[in-house]
Amino acid sequence: MEERELTEIENRLETYPAQARHDILRLTRELRRLTGAHRVDSAVSATSPLYDPLTGLLNGGAYGVRFAMARARATRFRKIFAVMSVDIALGGAHGVKDDERELTIKHIAGRLEASVRATDTLARIGDENFAVILEDLTHSGDAERVKQIVQDALAEPLVVDGRQVAPGISVGIEFYPSPHHGSDGTPTYN
Repeated sequence: MEERELTEIENRLETYPAQARHDILRLTRELRRLTGAHRVDSAVSATSPLYDPLTGLLNGGAYGVRFAMARARATRFRKIFAVMSVDIALGGAHGVKDDERELTIKHIAGRLEASVRATDTLARIGDENFAVILEDLTHSGDAERVKQIVQDALAEPLVVDGRQVAPGISVGIEFYPSPHHGSDGTPTYN
């Protein structure tokens, strides 16, 4: 399957039933991963100052711009958004050898791409750190569902060069604007 076919499917997303949209996005991302098709031409991402050369994901600088844009939209339209941080630990007791490090990071990036929504911003913001901006949230439970999907995907064992590795992975989530708690204890975002 070619990239243009996957893009066509995603462009018709609104025509599918709401309950099927998430599954369709996960399938198109998985097909990209399996076939090597990418939204961004790898030659462009390798030379672009916006993309991480190892993973092809947005880099920290581009992420910062996207974060500022998300914050501005949230303020203007009085909506919430969330930032999910994914920190990995490759050294020490986690069983990742130095020569497996880059391949492990690529595998993790691929799993993240297959797990987040097409409308989310995924970036590699540090050596062993990724971040995801989750916009267009109706309520905080939407972000929690995406977080759970990411945690489930990253909990599966990684096989790198024929060897199973288990890096330490921590996933956190922050909401913007920060929630204020009402008298009943429920968070409000006004």
